[in-house]
Amino acid sequence: MSLSRGELVDLSPGQLHKLAELTHRQEVEKLKALKFDSYADRQKYLKEAKDARDKVYHILESTQEMIAEAGEDATKQEIAKDVYEYCTKGIGTSLQFIRSYNTRLTYLDKLKDHSDDLIKQLKWLNPATQQKEAQRLALEANMYKKATLDYAKKLQHFVPNLFTKWLKENKIVFEDLVQSNMTKLGFKGPFKNLNDIQKLQVYDNIIVQAGQGKPVVTYTFEALGKVGVAFLVFTAAAMVWNIYTAEDKLEAAVRDSVNALTGVVTLVIGEVVTTAIEAGFVALNIQIASAAVTTIGAVAGFGIGVLIGIAAGALLDLIFSSGTTKVQITEGLSPCRVSPMPDGLELAHTIKNKYPDI
Repeated sequence: MSLSRGELVDLSPGQLHKLAELTHRQEVEKLKALKFDSYADRQKYLKEAKDARDKVYHILESTQEMIAEAGEDATKQEIAKDVYEYCTKGIGTSLQFIRSYNTRLTYLDKLKDHSDDLIKQLKWLNPATQQKEAQRLALEANMYKKATLDYAKKLQHFVPNLFTKWLKENKIVFEDLVQSNMTKLGFKGPFKNLNDIQKLQVYDNIIVQAGQGKPVVTYTFEALGKVGVAFLVFTAAAMVWNIYTAEDKLEAAVRDSVNALTGVVTLVIGEVVTTAIEAGFVALNIQIASAAVTTIGAVAGFGIGVLIGIAAGALLDLIFSSGTTKVQITEGLSPCRVSPMPDGLELAHTIKNKYPDI
């Protein structure tokens, strides 16, 4: 079955390694072409891009070692297989659909933490004497495999629809969207005080409301564990952010400007946005903060143009965990630079055809 242009390309570990390598190489070229105030400033950006690549290398290597260490034990082999598929599909999604290395780094950080935890649990598991623990770990690995495939499918097939248009026409801001879905689920208090399972339910409820389909995961800590839920929250929230920003005129203007350019540029979006970023959104009213954060989210997250700034991914993580754009982050943000970043999906198709045997 041939893949359409928008579908996740299924790659081998060697091909994923090559994709991470080529993506990073192109990112370095883009970053070196941008103007920075100093050599040290540029190095900060280059380090984040390298860290994103190295996270991929680590996850690939550790999951392959995990399969080898599982040996002939059928139970451990089955669990290892699900963990491996979960991690490789997560890597594929990050490289093919997340154009910003800043956001990809945050995504991969959470994936690495969970994969390391699963591998550690599997390493010390004795299925013969720990049958219940083996069943629980098998359930967790299988649920994450299913959830990652589900989110990848939703990300690759998402198109703006009447729901996203309705959000903008009714001027519904991100925090109101989150709060209304909290109420529907019977959750009370600030969103930031919810546990990760509840946050995941809120974001998945919005995805369903937007007509993107029901989740495939089971919402219990037994099924999802404690470490990996943060990864699912970030992934689901990124999907919601896509839905929320799809009809944003400011994002569209930036995206169109970048698409019209063939080279790497530093694009001045506007003084309001730049000032908001530099001020860290402290003491800004919601209209200004929302405009600035929407630009970072839509452009830096999953769009064509990419806003490059240290801590852009961390900023999105803070928004996703708090459920509001009224965030206060004063360190790590830098003046916005916009550049067309490498197209990971296009590179994946090239690697699949050019390196079929690696």
